[in-house]
Amino acid sequence: MSSSWVDIQKNTFTRWCNEHLKDRGLQINDLQKDFNNGLVLINLLEIISGKSLGRYNKHPRVPYQKLENNGIALNFLKEEGIKLVNISGEDITEGRLKLILGLIWTLILRYHINKKGGEDSSAKSDLLKWVRSKIPEYNINNFQRDWNDGKAICALVDALRPGLCPTHLSLDPKNNLDNATKGIDLAYDKLGVAKLLLPAEMVHPKVDELAMMTYLTQFRDLPEKVEELDDASKCRAYGPGLVEAIVEQPAHFFIEMPSHCADKLKIKVEGPKSNAPVQLKKNDDGTWTCTYEPKEPGQYKIHVTLNDVHIPGSIFHVTVLEDLSLGGEGKIRIYYSTTSASDEKTRPLQEMLEAKGIHLRPEFEPWIPVDLMDPRDRDAVFQKAGTKQLPIVYIDDKYIGDAKKVERLEFNWRSG
Repeated sequence: MSSSWVDIQKNTFTRWCNEHLKDRGLQINDLQKDFNNGLVLINLLEIISGKSLGRYNKHPRVPYQKLENNGIALNFLKEEGIKLVNISGEDITEGRLKLILGLIWTLILRYHINKKGGEDSSAKSDLLKWVRSKIPEYNINNFQRDWNDGKAICALVDALRPGLCPTHLSLDPKNNLDNATKGIDLAYDKLGVAKLLLPAEMVHPKVDELAMMTYLTQFRDLPEKVEELDDASKCRAYGPGLVEAIVEQPAHFFIEMPSHCADKLKIKVEGPKSNAPVQLKKNDDGTWTCTYEPKEPGQYKIHVTLNDVHIPGSIFHVTVLEDLSLGGEGKIRIYYSTTSASDEKTRPLQEMLEAKGIHLRPEFEPWIPVDLMDPRDRDAVFQKAGTKQLPIVYIDDKYIGDAKKVERLEFNWRSG
């Protein structure tokens, strides 16, 4: 159970992001960490705005690339006329949670609560007015304690689909968790309202006001004719293998679906020349892992269907690369360690490279300390090179080789 309003807000905002990100096979687990390289934020903005953010680094491995991506996202929001207060790309990259939560709330206000226009300042009163018009018998005055007994959410479901919960007035307020569970489950199954808020969070005495508003706005925006969710709509697929893969390396993604649907699931990985075989494995947590191994580079299509109906996001478009990318195409990069910079073996190579004028070339990027990189990014540098011997030199995202090969390189920065 969440211990504070901050936890509840963080959980709800994470689910709101994932509800949109599923269209591209993406999912986040931690708002504080998963936004740091800018990729999630850029994809989220493109999905909710319906606009392209243009070019950005799809393989950010070093801090300034991540900062650049987050800067592109924030500049887009400014161009959209959205006022941002006290947040920078550095705040997102460094995982300052409070500011990230504020940014997500800004997005929810603009693209979810006020998507039809209107002043942000009136969002609360407008939504409250709408709720009161639907369930006047509950005299709802806030988005916190008035929902704690679980009866109001059952009443709202019944108001929008009469007959779904006609006994809401007689429900025992002492059974608040059962009541909230009933209302939230009915809203999901019969109305398609995503579970952005869980029952235990709704009945929590410190339930977050912004989280409640985010959840309840879905009811207000339901179409006049609402159909029950089919099994395919209740599925979700996400993971790196739905975004990008590498030739002849296993690619993975995960699938969440109702337990009774496993025999109805079909997956097809369609490559430029042939289809890639698929392996499915059930995990202990009830999810499934899908693994495939592409044999040629290019653009792939992944079809995920249940009862021959595509799940949300399917068909997924995946780029298969010939090799791991460090995002350094067209650049000269040298990775080193701050702890080994004075090492007797390392120092001569650095001095030799500087003597060749490598640092004066326009495509040279500043020396990159691997010991200050994110561990996953550092491991990628070593994996691609096939060595941990520093310094490691990459030109046009290709590993150059050992010290002898680097020494033979000819650099003339004046001629480019």
